[in-house]
Amino acid sequence: MKPTARFVKPILIIVVLAALAVTAWFVVPRFLDDGETGLVASGTVEAIEAQLGFQSAGRIESLAPREGETVEAGAELGRLDRSELLARREQALAQVAAAQALLRELQSGFRGEEVAQGRAALAAAADRLADSKRDVERAQRLFEGGAVGAESLDKARMSFDVATSQHEQARQQLRILQTGTRREKIDVQRAQVTHAESTVKPIDAALAQMVIHAPFTGIVTVRHREPGETVAPGAPVVTLMNPADRWVRIYVPENRIGQLRLGTTAAISTDSFAGKDYRGEVVYIASAAEFTPKTVQTTEERVKLVYAVKVRVLDDVALELKPGMPADVRLDSAVP
Repeated sequence: MKPTARFVKPILIIVVLAALAVTAWFVVPRFLDDGETGLVASGTVEAIEAQLGFQSAGRIESLAPREGETVEAGAELGRLDRSELLARREQALAQVAAAQALLRELQSGFRGEEVAQGRAALAAAADRLADSKRDVERAQRLFEGGAVGAESLDKARMSFDVATSQHEQARQQLRILQTGTRREKIDVQRAQVTHAESTVKPIDAALAQMVIHAPFTGIVTVRHREPGETVAPGAPVVTLMNPADRWVRIYVPENRIGQLRLGTTAAISTDSFAGKDYRGEVVYIASAAEFTPKTVQTTEERVKLVYAVKVRVLDDVALELKPGMPADVRLDSAVP
């Protein structure tokens, strides 16, 4: 046997062993990672964010929170200049007060003093009527005796007619004072009060639209405007992030989606805090597959079908996982 032939077989054995070692190094760990230790995927931290603005146009009067500040749910974040609307509201409230005062007057009826005045007016009219009646009787006797002419008698009768009319008028006025206001008139005034009150409601609604309140407890991430600026309806003024609702969006291959369930626990890690894990939980699994997004995997893998999965962050009290941060998710309790 030639010397070279003696060395060929050992060299082939070394090459084969080296190939097996490389295969064991690259293939076996990936298999174990996929099959034994669970599913590992990469994604991006996301959070609920709300871009808040005014429902009406105007000039910003105040904008309290700064970027990075935490605000409580319901807290006032900003308001527009409301001086013109507030003046209109004061005017509308004055009209309401006047209408209500008149309604109360009609409902309570006339005062005792006014009734007494009505009785006095009726008594005076009755005296004038009695005097006029005596004047007519005297003029009639004088006319029959030829002492006065027909003209004097006619004047006396005319005075009597006037006194009779005044007496009847005084009697009707006293009756009105004693019986009070008619029900129909009170109903009309009550409708006037309702109408006056209705003019205040749209003003209050417009005033409410000129104030921004925090819909949830969160952190102001962007302050788009400053006091003194004029904004259009719906234009973003502040962006509010909800730190209590953060998650990592990952994409799971179609052949592995059966291993996941809602409530599956996970460990979330990131390069910014190496060696530290955060608890997570699967809260959403897409019902339909999609092609892998271009920003997630390589060109060769973009043709694969994947399912979007949301893994909520559970215990990051210090808010170390910030929106936009890349993160790795290890689903250790994936269903085998």
